[in-house]
Amino acid sequence: MLRKGVTGVILAGGRGKRMGGKNKALIPFNNSTLIENAIEAIQPQVDEIIISANQDLLRLSKLGFPVIEDQASNQGPLIGIVSVAGHISTTNVVITPCDVINIPETYVQEMIFALESTKSDIVVAKTNRGAQHLNCAFKLSEIDDLKRIIEKGTLRVSAWQAKLKTSYVEFDRDQMDVFKNINEPQDIPKTKQP
Repeated sequence: MLRKGVTGVILAGGRGKRMGGKNKALIPFNNSTLIENAIEAIQPQVDEIIISANQDLLRLSKLGFPVIEDQASNQGPLIGIVSVAGHISTTNVVITPCDVINIPETYVQEMIFALESTKSDIVVAKTNRGAQHLNCAFKLSEIDDLKRIIEKGTLRVSAWQAKLKTSYVEFDRDQMDVFKNINEPQDIPKTKQP
């Protein structure tokens, strides 16, 4: 079920140190790439997709979505979120990193429902591995507060969220390794997980 008024932001600005400096977004996965896997999972659930990236911008733009470069380099994902804010045309924003796999089909629906029903500033996905801080949802109106927090020197996602009214959505179901993060080559499954 599509929730109207939602933009999906895919963060692809990491430096990929543990991947030998490779752009994780373009690492092969399931006969495509990690970022295409994220797009496939998110696109049916949102009105628009925006990619936050710092390298291979031309190649990423060929995927058919706006690609926005960070306003400051090597400053982490919060800068990426702020950098895309001016290009978002919806009320609600849902974030996922490009290197997260097994994104549930109900991800956006559940996150936005929780955001609205709890009247939280931000909602964070949670699994048996703990809070998945970069899989989160918030109202675009929170961006001004985020800018102020960054200006004061906060660049850690968890520190930003700790300053807000934050709620969590549990996603552990059917033993599925939801929101599995691909950090190193050995993290890539040999076959697609259900």
